Amino acid sequence: MTTNPNIQAIRDMIEAEMKAKGFSRRSLSFAAGLSQTAVRDLLDRTNNPGIGTLHRVAEALQIPVEDITGSERVTLSGEIGAGGIIGYFKEDHEFETVARPPLAPGPLIALSVRGESMLPKYEPGDIVYIRRDHDGVMPAYIGRYCAVHLADGGTYLKILAHGRTEGRYTLRSLNAADMEDVEVVWASPVLYTMQGPITS
Repeated sequence: MTTNPNIQAIRDMIEAEMKAKGFSRRSLSFAAGLSQTAVRDLLDRTNNPGIGTLHRVAEALQIPVEDITGSERVTLSGEIGAGGIIGYFKEDHEFETVARPPLAPGPLIALSVRGESMLPKYEPGDIVYIRRDHDGVMPAYIGRYCAVHLADGGTYLKILAHGRTEGRYTLRSLNAADMEDVEVVWASPVLYTMQGPITS
């Protein structure tokens, strides 16, 4: 299996910083609050490291995570409701950014979770990443965790399901009542999740 060149660049950067700062694989894992084999696995095994792992490693190395991932940040475009109605774009987030998930090319939109109806999978303050490529709902989105924008202006984080009426949808929560037969303007699956806000 060929190693993705992006992950190899990430590994090279981490190893260079480890050497410069005197970390062994085990000591860096410990300093980052990870399992004792986490850094070994990152450097030798996994081709898809999680953003949370890379953030912890970057913090232990005392460098910005962008130095490791080599990627630009993503604009935090607003809040998404896992409970009440939340508007999609918020002006107060205009200049706030969050880290780009590793190995995630292309345009992304980041949204901050508000509300508790999707606990324990999504917590308030988590960041979810989506792409906005089209309006409407693709059949493949049914049964997936999606950002769903409704005709009434609300944007929600829910499991998308068919409604009882043709052309309408039901939005399922993990611990709250369903929103039944709503009119969906667009839906987009959650592609990546980052725990808690890491902003600048």
